[in-house]
Amino acid sequence: MRVPASVANLGPGFDMLALALQVQNEVVATATEEGTIAIEVDDVGDVPELLDPDYNLVARAYNEACTRLDIPEAQRGVRLHCANAIPVAAGMGSSAAATLSGVLVAVALHRAAWDERDILGCAAGFEGHLDNLAAALLGGLVICAPGASVQRIDAPDEMHAVIFTPDERLTTREAREVVPREFSREDAIFNAARCALLVRAVTLRDYAALREAMDDRWHQPHRAALLPATGVLIEAAYDAGADGACLAGAGPSVLALCSRDPQPVSAAMEATAELLTMPGTALTVRPRNFGARVEVRA
Repeated sequence: MRVPASVANLGPGFDMLALALQVQNEVVATATEEGTIAIEVDDVGDVPELLDPDYNLVARAYNEACTRLDIPEAQRGVRLHCANAIPVAAGMGSSAAATLSGVLVAVALHRAAWDERDILGCAAGFEGHLDNLAAALLGGLVICAPGASVQRIDAPDEMHAVIFTPDERLTTREAREVVPREFSREDAIFNAARCALLVRAVTLRDYAALREAMDDRWHQPHRAALLPATGVLIEAAYDAGADGACLAGAGPSVLALCSRDPQPVSAAMEATAELLTMPGTALTVRPRNFGARVEVRA
């Protein structure tokens, strides 16, 4: 399984717009007859719990999918080898990638006749973030409308994504707690209009419209209290030539989209972070217009 990273809550698209990126986690799954789940991780770092099937998201999602498929526990034996390249708690969809990997392992090993809707339904029921999951499964820019099918469009070939990730991380739960549950009519109209502008700008490669299209009143202003440097990094990205910039997912990372040379933007974000005494790393990648890939070997 090769499952890509993704950035959700893209600009004004809180819980509805996400973009797949060319960074991926890989999982090699081998069926066994022991009826248990064994896990190998290339680098557990300071999280030895990743080797625990009751903690590891890939293993837990695999079990959840097996339960939905009515697979007896005695037939769920699997050995999972995980190579993780997506940063954790960085707003790049690491938990969605792990969850989707687990579901895809179950579908592949047990030859389930699930389509994309079934896979997303299972994964979203377990992980909860449909936008990240849809981008990871389908690739490109996805539009997730509640009660409707997920739609996708290709990201432009010339687009680059620069993501600055602070060393200090933020949990999605912390970031979500500060977002209001209700919004004013004016703010709803403001964001709905900019979601439409954003999809149009990407579709037509109208990069001059991206900055305005990235404006948001739903989540980024409220998360600024937890992430006070966000606005400064976004302005630094724009000053260096970015076409659009916003919080990446729930943060703390900041995303900048560039149709031209991304190096000045990356350098500006790193220099600004250094001035703010906020250590971190800038990563430059391209959007990915294809989603998860499953290779089955005899």
